Amino acid sequence: PKWESCEDLDESTPDFVMNENYLDYPLCMQQRLYSTLIREPVERAISHELHLEALKDTGNHEMPKKLFESRLAMGRMNYMTWALSADLFADNLNKASLVPGKMHAEVAMDTLSRFDFIMELSEDVECDAAILHFMGLGDDVVEPHMNAEFGKFEAKWHPPQPRSVYEEWNNLDKEVYDYAKRLIKVDCEFFKRLKNANSKPRYHHLPKNLAGI
Repeated sequence: PKWESCEDLDESTPDFVMNENYLDYPLCMQQRLYSTLIREPVERAISHELHLEALKDTGNHEMPKKLFESRLAMGRMNYMTWALSADLFADNLNKASLVPGKMHAEVAMDTLSRFDFIMELSEDVECDAAILHFMGLGDDVVEPHMNAEFGKFEAKWHPPQPRSVYEEWNNLDKEVYDYAKRLIKVDCEFFKRLKNANSKPRYHHLPKNLAGI
């Protein structure tokens, strides 16, 4: 991690985190706001693979074979569980090779239960707008997420494995995802009611305070 304890945090350390890679521990819930964007695991894994293959095929992005295979393997199998737990179980040199198990999924779910914001841009646009409001990121209604490039990639390349294989590869992520959806359902009702009561955003961003980790 970038800090040994929460007391090590200072003004130069981002205090708003939108988690997208592995999550740094220890979690400093009193000093930082934590958020993440989730996606249905099988759809995410297939989309990730299509994206990597498309990059490789275009020739515009040179990716060494070893790096390509490493990113492909990591993205195929329980990536969300890995991202939310790896820093607790492996050092920087070994994170990429960590294979998530049941205890990692339990850590991932416990971690999500402590996040300030969890979003999935696919269903309840009113909920998404309320969450963005309290993030301090505006009040615009968010359209349901659609991967605009998916159809183009799918037309020229299909995943080599049937969907059932991706479901098996992402069995832990499915547990974590279902748990996250339950948290979102509860949070949505709270945030929508709070916004309708004309509550102000919880957080006002300064550029130096934003980070994607």
